[in-house]
Amino acid sequence: MKHGGNKLASFNEIQGIASTNVPAYSNGDDDFFSVERHYFHGIFMGFKWQCVEFARRWILMRKSCVFKNIDCAADIWNELTTVERVIDGQHFPLTAHPNGSPQKPQIDTLLIYPRSTEQPFGHISVICEVVPGFVRVAEQNHMFHYWSDNYAREIPLVFKNGGYYIEDEDEICGWIEIEDSHQLQPLDESKMDAVLQQYQQPEPVGKMERCYISTKSVDLMRSWLNIDDPAEKFFTELFGEDIARANTCPNNVPYYKVNQDLLLKIGSTSNQLHRIFLEATDHVIHNDELLKRFGIPEIFWNRVRQSWKNDRDSTMTGRFDLAFDGKELKVFEYNADSASALFECAIIQQKWAQGVKLTSSFMSGFQLHRTLVKNWKRLNIKTRIHIMIDNDKEERLTALYMQNVMNEAGINSKLCTMTDDFYWKDSTIVDSDGELVKIVWKLWMWETIFRDYVEVQKERSLNNGNRWSPVNGEHPRLSDILLNDRIKVVEPLWKVITSNKALLPVLWSMFPNHPNLLHSEWTLTNELRQAPYVKKPIVGRCGQNVTLYDANGNSVMDETTGKFSDRNCIYQELFALKNYDGYYAIICSWIISGLFTGFCIREDNKLITDGDSPITACCIVWKEEE
Repeated sequence: MKHGGNKLASFNEIQGIASTNVPAYSNGDDDFFSVERHYFHGIFMGFKWQCVEFARRWILMRKSCVFKNIDCAADIWNELTTVERVIDGQHFPLTAHPNGSPQKPQIDTLLIYPRSTEQPFGHISVICEVVPGFVRVAEQNHMFHYWSDNYAREIPLVFKNGGYYIEDEDEICGWIEIEDSHQLQPLDESKMDAVLQQYQQPEPVGKMERCYISTKSVDLMRSWLNIDDPAEKFFTELFGEDIARANTCPNNVPYYKVNQDLLLKIGSTSNQLHRIFLEATDHVIHNDELLKRFGIPEIFWNRVRQSWKNDRDSTMTGRFDLAFDGKELKVFEYNADSASALFECAIIQQKWAQGVKLTSSFMSGFQLHRTLVKNWKRLNIKTRIHIMIDNDKEERLTALYMQNVMNEAGINSKLCTMTDDFYWKDSTIVDSDGELVKIVWKLWMWETIFRDYVEVQKERSLNNGNRWSPVNGEHPRLSDILLNDRIKVVEPLWKVITSNKALLPVLWSMFPNHPNLLHSEWTLTNELRQAPYVKKPIVGRCGQNVTLYDANGNSVMDETTGKFSDRNCIYQELFALKNYDGYYAIICSWIISGLFTGFCIREDNKLITDGDSPITACCIVWKEEE
């Protein structure tokens, strides 16, 4: 059979097209769950890109039918009895033929696999061809190669002991056939108004609530963190053995509950936002006037453009700050070049839930750690990675955790504070062990690196009449390392665009009235003045130097100070956060290598959350638990 070669398709890429017009999309790998619903012409298909989603979409596109929502493919064998035609609601019965049936498999039938160790949810494929000795199937989330024919793979079909057996490596329940299938026609996408309203439903938003657990339960919790682990030990040194930085009440400790619908909404919104933020990044990178407005010195423009061209995949983490008022999700900003709170989201809140024996212990950072490990492995790094941080306690906590991730991914790393651990040697940079620096993962802001470069060039031109050259044994400057053509930087240079809040008015101009964007402008317009608004620096971190104004700017509702007061600012409409028992919650949604992988909650009784606002645990409550 033809597989289109051995190359694997990445998440969201089309692997192949079945039955003329039904594309199959790659899920990337078996373990990844996109947390993103897929709607086709407003009709719910399933989750991207699971096997059930493909089967449901195939039946809709080829037979104009849908079947009821069944979460696991294995359950289709016993629970699915009919499909419904979307133009008139007529039910068409299904007939199940166990593997070994005397009736030969037919095309356009569903092949069902039971649960197993390898396939804990089972699997479903569509039989699209039957040829001598084989059936040919189309599917998603089983193998991830590209396929060039009408099918993903072919499976042996044998007749023995009076029955037909499809002999795959995994056990097969059998195949399900639509009775009277000859009455069914492909969906006419030019006449979607003929589809009954009951099949086209809006995506539910979901809900979030702030809850409490008794401190008596917490008092019983000892050694809930592993002090033999460097990151967990350092966490206890920073915050003690109390709950993860929570603002505790006298008798209760807060945490949040989010239902399945809101989790899925956060996931799909985050993925869509990431895509449009990158589209806006591309727009800015090719526009000189916008680069000026972003405050990026012209000397770095070519470097930024080369980074965008060559280092698109050299990215690991990014975090959206999302606001939820019970009805809508809006993005405040994209911290595309920041990893703060990563450890608390990926590890701490899960350990907290286990320690207090939280009933719903499926936490909001559920696949963050696993995805980080997987993506470091994907980079296939064979040399030492140098982790570069400022002399900051929170950065050290993040760096210690990322070292754990790298170790699990089989990567050797060295933690380096400032530039004290680096030396010049024969015009190259080595660490204190004499090892050549080739790859760096950094937590420094790119703007800080730019400023250092400008300062360095002035100092070296003033202090040396001749051309400057490095001296063996001296420490390099920050920009010598991170702007070095011989050193690869993970969290690449192009992120200086994506993380800049100047991108917010660009996004608004490109996608006006987008449901998840807030009206943002370069200047304070009359329209923005009509309601409360926010003034924020285009470069900044941790909520510093942000000011909230009431309508017409008559008074300041809240403001923060910081080290970014000299930066240019943008203006954004103020989105009112819901008050939970005196606290305001921000959803910190994580994008790892381009995809949503989980979130955490940062709350404060102030209107502006900042670096000191605690991360408060958040669990996911599934429908059957509600």
